[in-house]
Amino acid sequence: MKKTFTYFLAIILIISSCKKDNTITNNNAPDYYGVSTIKVKNYINRIFIDLTGREPLDVEMDSLVILLEENNLDFPTRESIIFNLQNDTTPQANGDNFKELFYSNIYEQQKARFLEAIPDFEISQRMGIAYTGARNDSLSGNMLSYFWKKEQGDIYKDVLSSDTAYLNGSITFNELCRRMCYNGIYDIINMNSFNYVNAVFDNVFYRIPTSDEFTASYNMVEYDQADLLFGQPGSNKLDFSRIATNSIEFNDGLVTWVYRSYLSRFPTTQETFIYSTHFQTNSDLSYVIRQVMKTDEYANF
Repeated sequence: MKKTFTYFLAIILIISSCKKDNTITNNNAPDYYGVSTIKVKNYINRIFIDLTGREPLDVEMDSLVILLEENNLDFPTRESIIFNLQNDTTPQANGDNFKELFYSNIYEQQKARFLEAIPDFEISQRMGIAYTGARNDSLSGNMLSYFWKKEQGDIYKDVLSSDTAYLNGSITFNELCRRMCYNGIYDIINMNSFNYVNAVFDNVFYRIPTSDEFTASYNMVEYDQADLLFGQPGSNKLDFSRIATNSIEFNDGLVTWVYRSYLSRFPTTQETFIYSTHFQTNSDLSYVIRQVMKTDEYANF
């Protein structure tokens, strides 16, 4: 019995000794161990296309792969890369300016969202027709028609200048969206006031209006009649577009647009609350996009 106990104790000591010798301290497995380089490249390619509208150059791809892998694909590194693509004004090897590309891409995305991605040259044509008609009316003394056509030309001009104005900070993202749903092209896409009101609610809020909201909106758009929408007074189509794109619910719609654009899903209630509140306070669309793009869900890690 004594020999058996001694033998058993010896085995335990040997096992314990082996475990101790093979333990390596401060050598935790990396969080993203096993993520292939091809996945890292796919992530970099995706953020380039989604932010700038182009694929990365070979030199850009190679340097960012090294940067991400050396930093264990961590969130701060991801966010710094995304931030750089949104804000860097340094001319790149091919002459690109990342900040300009980012804001131009936002502009193109909003044209796709509201105006079926109509090319700028068609907007320019409509602007030219409006200004030419205004000049002819001025020469013939038809001043009522002159002012109306000039106003239409100015509206198209505002749409075309939205990307530069947003880049320079002279307009907000809210105003950019307002311009997208207040012009003759949007009217043609969504013929008559009934369709127009429903289209604005769908494009801006991703929902249909309630009965009371529709009535108030329709009164403004169709009859130039004073009414209240979201607690704000308005009496015409321009007022309606301003109220819709400057309402608190606009922020929820913005978050929905970001999640649908970059993750192909609707945000959760918590995600909507967090980023809608942030945008309401900071008017920072870039931040919301960064928070989505740095996630494992977006990166597919």
